[in-house]
Amino acid sequence: MQSGRLEGRTAMSIAARLERPGEPAVVERVVIKNISTHGACVVAKRSCRVDDCVVISDLLGTFRIDARVIYCTESHSAGECAIGLRFSEGGPVYVG
Repeated sequence: MQSGRLEGRTAMSIAARLERPGEPAVVERVVIKNISTHGACVVAKRSCRVDDCVVISDLLGTFRIDARVIYCTESHSAGECAIGLRFSEGGPVYVG
């Protein structure tokens, strides 16, 4: 039985947006901490529930990708959440 990640992740710290479909007023600015072709870890102020569907996009609006929340761990001292995402099979959608 395999444990751990399927592939390595690239460490980074870039700003992005996290949207929660069905909640049009909720678009949160987040920081992508690491990313791979299969998923990412983002840091946000608001928590998510495991299995929530979300959309992550860059701040310029050039790409967006559907993802599912795999985990969400809250750091009460920092007031932030680390959210693990698994990308949908289709990969990112590049806009204009």
